[in-house]
Amino acid sequence: MIDQNSPKWFQEAIAEEPKKLSVKIKGTKIVYNAWGDKKNPGILFVHGGMAHAGWWSFIAPYFSKTHRVIAMNLGGMGDSDWRKDYSMEIWGEEIVGVCKKEKLKKPIIAGHSLGGMCSVLAASIMKKELYGLVIVDTAIMPPTNTPPKFDLKIRANKIYKKINEIKERFRLVPSQSDALPYAMDFIAEKSIKKVKNGWTWKFDPKYMKIFNIESFAERQSIYRKKLKGLRCRVAIFRGEKSIIFPGRSAKYMHELMDKKSPIINIPEAHHHIMVDQPLALVAALRSLIIDWDHSKPSKAL
Repeated sequence: MIDQNSPKWFQEAIAEEPKKLSVKIKGTKIVYNAWGDKKNPGILFVHGGMAHAGWWSFIAPYFSKTHRVIAMNLGGMGDSDWRKDYSMEIWGEEIVGVCKKEKLKKPIIAGHSLGGMCSVLAASIMKKELYGLVIVDTAIMPPTNTPPKFDLKIRANKIYKKINEIKERFRLVPSQSDALPYAMDFIAEKSIKKVKNGWTWKFDPKYMKIFNIESFAERQSIYRKKLKGLRCRVAIFRGEKSIIFPGRSAKYMHELMDKKSPIINIPEAHHHIMVDQPLALVAALRSLIIDWDHSKPSKAL
């Protein structure tokens, strides 16, 4: 249900409902939302951890008049089926698979947080086939950085008897202030599913097992190599108040890419940029696409 007290721009964006489509990739049904004409250039949005395609539902319509817009659910999250095993590489292949199924023209991938990591891997597979990659508040760290603390307590999603009870439990990870309440309410409602004894979260908690301190250094090494070797245009969006993507990490990524890819800081934004500064995110991405369409890449392809 749309909050009637939400601003007009938000209500109009949500009212532009997408088509729900799917494709089977490595034996798993991957569900995605689609807006716009297939004849137009393509943009594919990828969500973060424990999230889903609905996080982009009030962002994507701002591009639907000029692009074929896709917002996908990674395996084990949102409306996509769960897998027996998960890996960043499989999620990267899912992104590539959706691009191929849609036959996106001049495809741009925009991935947030975990989706940004997976999108780097997808971009490394697609090489020159990918027109551009936008990494949204995803930190790839220098080798000397101390790994973050990991919560390895993996447990089944709790079942709540009442829908209002589970919606009230919806939280951002990491938490942040200034999140727009109407955006949070919309995302929360899209994050849950009806089960036999009540309501529970859509994501498979088992996927988090792949994120552990033992494999942190190895994973970061892979991301660094993949990012440095990309053959497409790349831009990095950073929430200026993000606690998981500090300025020093952005500077390191900038240097890793020979200072040829822009770092674009979104004012007043935290990690989850689309829920506290959504229109600033739209404006930044629109400006970037216009620039890419009217300039030559600084890196030889």
